[in-house]
Amino acid sequence: MKKLVIIILLLAGFVKVHANCATGLVSVPVVDYVTVDIAGNITICWQPVVDPDLAYYMIYTIGPTGSNDSIDISGTTCYTLAAASNNSDVAPIQLGVVAVDICNNNSFPQGVNYHNTMLLVKDFDVCNASASLTWNAYDDFTSATNVLYGIYMSVNGGGYTLVGTSSVTNYTYSGITQGDTYDFYVEAAENSGAGPFTSSSNDVNVPTDEFLKIPTFTYLFTATVVDSSEIAIQFYVDTVADISEYDVQRATAIGGPYVSVGGVTKYAGMSPAVSFTDDTDVNANENFYFYKVVPINICGAALAPSNLGKTIWLDVESDPINAINTLRFTPYDGWKGFVQNYKVYRSVAGVWESSPLTTFSAFTDTMVYIDDITNAFEGDGEYCYKIEATENPAFHPGGGPIFATSLSNDGCAYHQPYLYVPNAFIPSGSFNPEFKPVLTFADPENYLFQIYNKWGSVVFETKDVNEAWNGQINNSGDMCQSDVYVYLVEFISAQGEEFSQRGKVHLLN
Repeated sequence: MKKLVIIILLLAGFVKVHANCATGLVSVPVVDYVTVDIAGNITICWQPVVDPDLAYYMIYTIGPTGSNDSIDISGTTCYTLAAASNNSDVAPIQLGVVAVDICNNNSFPQGVNYHNTMLLVKDFDVCNASASLTWNAYDDFTSATNVLYGIYMSVNGGGYTLVGTSSVTNYTYSGITQGDTYDFYVEAAENSGAGPFTSSSNDVNVPTDEFLKIPTFTYLFTATVVDSSEIAIQFYVDTVADISEYDVQRATAIGGPYVSVGGVTKYAGMSPAVSFTDDTDVNANENFYFYKVVPINICGAALAPSNLGKTIWLDVESDPINAINTLRFTPYDGWKGFVQNYKVYRSVAGVWESSPLTTFSAFTDTMVYIDDITNAFEGDGEYCYKIEATENPAFHPGGGPIFATSLSNDGCAYHQPYLYVPNAFIPSGSFNPEFKPVLTFADPENYLFQIYNKWGSVVFETKDVNEAWNGQINNSGDMCQSDVYVYLVEFISAQGEEFSQRGKVHLLN
């Protein structure tokens, strides 16, 4: 019986409370601000509704289709929507508050005071190392739209500091340093920054990987002479770097000036080993050249160049009187492993010898080598040389062979034909039984050797440079008598010059 009385009293009280509600007169809550914290949580705060019948507040948002969607209730004047339940880093979020009294009347029919969050987006300018920040206006403060925006920045996870202000919805921060990580957010303050209310945007991050990737290396592996008008360059590059082109530059002195002789454009799937041929006004027979490779980044800026590579220049001078050739050559320069040795190679009559004439250790100035050619009179009088430099084994940036080589230009010397003719011979003797000119550096295809008697008749003729006269008519007939005979030697040198010599020879029997 006692429980029944209590229930009746409660019901009576409930009816009495409902009887005191003023239907439809619930006040609209005034929102002070909506803000986003660093973690992405959204907080909305509003002024309390002064109503003795107030029961709670309902939190609303604008749905994707424009509908007013209730998402939660609150018994206080601030509400936080967790980051996991919002996408404030993707789009502005609208939040509003509806007051509800104990009679279930609410302020919704009178409107919802929505506030938008600010969506901060960044555009990183890799070329100028600057972050362009833009955001939507926060124009929901009750005090009006005279808002001042403060831009806050954190470097490498440190505390946030104010780095600038703006009365418009964009700001550019310059002076970003590669290798650091930056975070930004924007804070809107009403009354031109005086407050008291503020609203913060989402946080945006500029990570290290958004910077231009600088090459970790650009290594000139070798510069080698192909021929007098062409030099081959090989270099290794960091293919991960943000490079658009590799500019190959050349100079005739180590200090320059360096001029561009061409370039290699970077392409997808590019190998670290890059080859380039310089044929722009090259005269390797007269000069050595310094080369370097300059990476050009995707913004058009020239970055730190490679090491230098200096070609070998060879000069050869002939000395026909002493039958020697003097070689002077300059060193290669620029290798990581430095030069191990230089090999001197020679060609005679256009045929290169397989083994080097000699090998030199490294040197720093000009090397001189004298080649005695008395044991190499065969051929056409042309002697050519080249120098091959070899690097000490070393590990190079970008991989590749452990040592490089470089060839000089071909330095050539020309010797004029040398003709020696005896003045007598004894066919029946053991000394000088045959008569033949001693000839060097002549073209064997254009050779004529004739013997005339004193009546002008030809008693011997040959076009074989190795054939001698044995004293018989045409080397097979009767033996000629002792007398004075006239010889004629005609030939063409390897350089196309015509030579002719007449003289007398005594045949002694």
